[in-house]
Amino acid sequence: MGSYAFGFDFGTLSCRGIAIDLETGQVAATAEEKYAHGVINGKMYHADIPLQKDWNLQDPMDWLFCICQISKRMLKDGNIRPEEVKSIGTDFTSCTLLPVKKDGTPLCELAEFRDKPNAWPKLWKHHGAQKYAEEIEAYAKEHTTWLKDYFGGAVSSEWVFPKLLQVLRENPEIYDAADYFMEAVDYIVMALTGRVTRCSAALGVNCFWVKGQGYPDPEFLKAIDPGLTDVTETKLAGEILTVGDPAGHLTEDMAVRMGLTTEAVVAAGHSDGAVAGCGAGVTESGSMILVMGTSTCHQMMYKDYHVFEGLCSIAADGMVPGLYGYESGQPATGDIFQWFADTGVPERYYREAEEKKQSILQYLGELAAKIEPGTTGLVALDWFNGNRSILSNYNLSGLIVGLTLDTRTEEIYRTLVEANIFGSKRILDNYEENGVPISYIYAVGGIARKSPWIMQMCADAFGKEVIVPLVDNVPAHGAAVCGAVALGKEGKGEGFATFKEATEVMIPKDRQVYRPDAEKTKAYAKVYEAYKKLYDMFGKDDSFMKNLRK
Repeated sequence: MGSYAFGFDFGTLSCRGIAIDLETGQVAATAEEKYAHGVINGKMYHADIPLQKDWNLQDPMDWLFCICQISKRMLKDGNIRPEEVKSIGTDFTSCTLLPVKKDGTPLCELAEFRDKPNAWPKLWKHHGAQKYAEEIEAYAKEHTTWLKDYFGGAVSSEWVFPKLLQVLRENPEIYDAADYFMEAVDYIVMALTGRVTRCSAALGVNCFWVKGQGYPDPEFLKAIDPGLTDVTETKLAGEILTVGDPAGHLTEDMAVRMGLTTEAVVAAGHSDGAVAGCGAGVTESGSMILVMGTSTCHQMMYKDYHVFEGLCSIAADGMVPGLYGYESGQPATGDIFQWFADTGVPERYYREAEEKKQSILQYLGELAAKIEPGTTGLVALDWFNGNRSILSNYNLSGLIVGLTLDTRTEEIYRTLVEANIFGSKRILDNYEENGVPISYIYAVGGIARKSPWIMQMCADAFGKEVIVPLVDNVPAHGAAVCGAVALGKEGKGEGFATFKEATEVMIPKDRQVYRPDAEKTKAYAKVYEAYKKLYDMFGKDDSFMKNLRK
């Protein structure tokens, strides 16, 4: 009889699953299911209800449908018996927030709230709460030290409290009707186990929670809005767990729906960016992991606490227990490239890509890779979805400078890729300028595995080696590792006692190393200086771009 860990990675557009043999570390099965309704923006899908710009919602029923379908498919494809599945781990985009009733029913599933957008899950890239983030930030800067000490001195509209405040101010009846507001990472665990738990790693990043100190003082919350006074004791209540802790077992209902048994241990959830360390087999202090997909998350493991401006957050046990997790990020990477493919590419490029049996992005990449750095005459800012780090300002927008009538499509594409890499370099530089040395740079995600030319550009632009673990579906691997550690903590002689032990068995060791070309590093340095000038010109004072977007 075998023993398997199931890992489920809930991304922006789909859920991916993996089944790993706990004895051999071999992958027995994988599966993916796209969300039927994807990202809901522009208008609601079920009715002609317009959504304001910067609103991005999801349907929680998509998530549950996907996890059930994937589970049953992996059982079949892997020839796995239900009782052989010993543990389940999950990760989710963060912060994705939704209001629910005590029994776990999302408010958007109730007829009285279905036509109210604020009752639906707000996806991580929902930036409709920007004004509320600015309000909280302005007060916190004047009346706290913890904002600067643990959250980089800024408040992101992606976080819990701006989204909470948006619901409270715009639809107080929804706020009142909600028994809990759950991060999706915790909602899924609630749906699987029937228990209300909170992942400390996510709280420490998105919810003003600090290990050893807890949530902000009620007086602070009351000053923001009296309706928030007791929110941490009521609507944010729940047992706080560390990553790798067991949260419970599958309920009978979910066991049936997933084709499993109630013996399966469910781990505390994890956020999709931070779980990358577990999935890449990286547990060393000084490791920076770039999770490159729809967006880019910069996840840093470091043994010491060190505060500086420009961070998103510093969370104890933020990636793995025992190390601080430093988080920064860019809210658009693959999204930018896809936007350009959808809106800025002439038809003949599509025909040429089809003739070569390539996707349009593959074809553009092939052309762009042949261009030498510093030869396009172009420079761009990667703020097409605002700036998360180091400015934490979603009023900012994208920019391309240097266009002429001779500019070619592939030059624009290469410049957009360069801009995104320079955005990462600005983040990495900020760490080292502030006394947090980066010993290793890892890159994971779809872009890291599928675009070698982009990874070589990263190494050249950074002037440092970039390591790409040859692990497919890193977050799902990481989620499975979390499940295996939770199983070990149950004390029945199964699973693993630590993350290091689990990754030694469950994560492949193969890696691709990209080394910088000294001449290209020099060429990129000149373009990067131009990037920094634009960065400071439009980033230090947002009034120009802010007014453009009104």
